[in-house]
This record gives sequence, structure tokens and C-alpha cells, in this order.
Amino acid sequence: MLTEVTSEFSSGRISGDGAAVREVARALGAAEQRRRLRSDATAMVERMAVQARRGGAAHPVAAALASAARVSRLAPVEEFAERTGIPIARLVEAEAGAVPFGELPREYDSVFASIDVDLLSLADLERQWRDGAPAQRRLF
Repeated sequence: MLTEVTSEFSSGRISGDGAAVREVARALGAAEQRRRLRSDATAMVERMAVQARRGGAAHPVAAALASAARVSRLAPVEEFAERTGIPIARLVEAEAGAVPFGELPREYDSVFASIDVDLLSLADLERQWRDGAPAQRRLF
């Protein structure tokens, strides 16, 4: 998209103030970067979920997401529990895959937002695995 805007400006098909076009190009570049980072974070959680599933977790996507949330804060279990208000036992259960995706404590929500993963995609993966539906895409 950024290349297309630059090309359109250079060819004269987009006219106007060069600074304004550069600002649009910067905004498009920033949006593309955020999309890539979100995709990377989601792929990382998916890889973690595959490992949790291989390890026998009942709810591997929820386990991966809970683990990614804590790891993103670089915090040991006790510290993360204190910061978020999630009881240690519940946090350990979540990371072990004993808590279904939809029952993860609400205290995780702000952390999930900050790691910017595609929660809908992850919920769909959890549903596919739970229901035994054929995967729509190949995961690692």
C-alpha cells in the first residue's frame, strides 16, 4: 500500500502538498507495521498452542494465551498474579490449559489488548480443536 501511494504521487496521479502525501504514506506504513506485529504475535500464540496441545492440555489456546500474557510482562507467576489480581491457583490452572478460553479471568483483558493478538482467530482455533472441525489453515 505504501509503495502504491508513493508511485501514484510520483506519477502525478496524486497531486498536492508533498508533506501531506508523506504524512499519509507514514500513516499507511505505521498501520502496515501494526498489522504485521499483530500477525506475528498471533502466530507466536498459535505455535505455543500447538505445543500445549501436543503436551495434552485440555484448552491449549487458552493456555498459550495466558502464558503469553504473563511472559509479555516478564513477570514470574507470583508477581503477575499480584499485578493483575488473578489468584495464583487460577493463573497456574490457566497456563496449564485447565481453563477454557471463554472462562479466562477478565483481569487478562488489558494484557491481551497490549500484546495485540487476534483474539477472534485464536477463539476460532480453540473452537476448531474442541469440536474436531477440520482446520481451515495449516498450523506449523
